[in-house]
Amino acid sequence: SLEGKVLVLNKEYNFVVINLGSKDGIAIGDQFSVYQGDKNIGDLKVEKVQDAMSAAGFLSDEVKKKVKEGDKVVKNK
Repeated sequence: SLEGKVLVLNKEYNFVVINLGSKDGIAIGDQFSVYQGDKNIGDLKVEKVQDAMSAAGFLSDEVKKKVKEGDKVVKNK
């Protein structure tokens, strides 16, 4: 499955930027699980897509509280 990482975290506006975009086959509405090590801390949903990166919103307060820049994201099937 497709893997990337969190590049930018913006808690004020409730989104992260990930290093995957349309060139990787990402589309609006795609969902990703966020991992810190082997631990899944929650999910993100893609809201905007550019060529090489995407902006994704938090699907729970839990993931918003815990997510950090550099965390691994894995595309949900």
